[in-house]
Amino acid sequence: MRTITIMLSGLLMSGLAITATAGGGKGDWETRIPECGKNTKVVKLVDYDEESGASDGAPAKIVTFKEKKKKGCWIDIKDLHPTQSAVGMGAAACKSGKITAKAKAGKLEDYLLEDNRWVPLVRGPGGKFYLTDHHHLSTAVLNADIADKQKKLYAYLLKDWSNMKEDEFWKNMEKDNLTWLKNPQGQQISPKDLPPKISKLQDDPLRTLSAWIRGSCGYVKCNPPGVTDEDAEGTCSARLSDVECANAYFVEFKWAAYEATVPEVQAVVAAGASCPQQMPLNQECLDAQREKLANVLPAAMKAAAEPEAKAFVGRGAGYNPKPQSGVVPPCD
Repeated sequence: MRTITIMLSGLLMSGLAITATAGGGKGDWETRIPECGKNTKVVKLVDYDEESGASDGAPAKIVTFKEKKKKGCWIDIKDLHPTQSAVGMGAAACKSGKITAKAKAGKLEDYLLEDNRWVPLVRGPGGKFYLTDHHHLSTAVLNADIADKQKKLYAYLLKDWSNMKEDEFWKNMEKDNLTWLKNPQGQQISPKDLPPKISKLQDDPLRTLSAWIRGSCGYVKCNPPGVTDEDAEGTCSARLSDVECANAYFVEFKWAAYEATVPEVQAVVAAGASCPQQMPLNQECLDAQREKLANVLPAAMKAAAEPEAKAFVGRGAGYNPKPQSGVVPPCD
């Protein structure tokens, strides 16, 4: 989910890389990161004034890595409250495998402390922390084969709306595009219908398919502010510079919803491709889902380039009229 004009930047990543011991020990500054709580401060946003402004022409707002380290905190996965109803469980499971491998190699802290993996939060009524992005990463950490004490993320606070009434809070969340109130079937839901914790997120196979289509340049997302030309080399945005890259809100959701209208994809979903979240995840179900989505990927890629796709997803969603070959990403 794309949060309010905030794009996770790669600013300062090379110059401020985290140093940890081979056994996953803590760097000097990491030991000073407190647990998220009532004393966690809201971060300061700054303009990023290169040619990567928002769709309305306003400059993109970013949170620098320095600011995250200064005001950031760590939070246990079980204390996160989702702001969407579902994730692509297949995509999240692949991330889980990577996280498990990082932990076994003693590199999990390094991985989670990188700039683009800090998660944005909003403090709501009752002091609850609502996750506004990185639901897949959170699901992956939860389901990874690691100790419970390692199931945490580093976070920064975007808004403190803890003094608001529930109705006012959710009105502001919707107004600032900080929540997606639709279920996997595309039906409108109320905030009360959102899962109470990460472990209760539903599986939406079309979110996994949408991620594959994006990775295959079926639609093109903009590179975040601060990414160097060297880092951007080979990305869809760099390779297809003549395509207007996506800078709208909830792009992945919009493309998933469009793919739900494609007959071949409809048939896969109707056959029951979703896998319930459980610990451990049902690998047999996920493997079967992966095979089904791989088989339908060519049809999904073809549909993504049709004029009907542009009309459905709207402006700023990265529509690419040039048909691309679909590639199923590796999954360890």
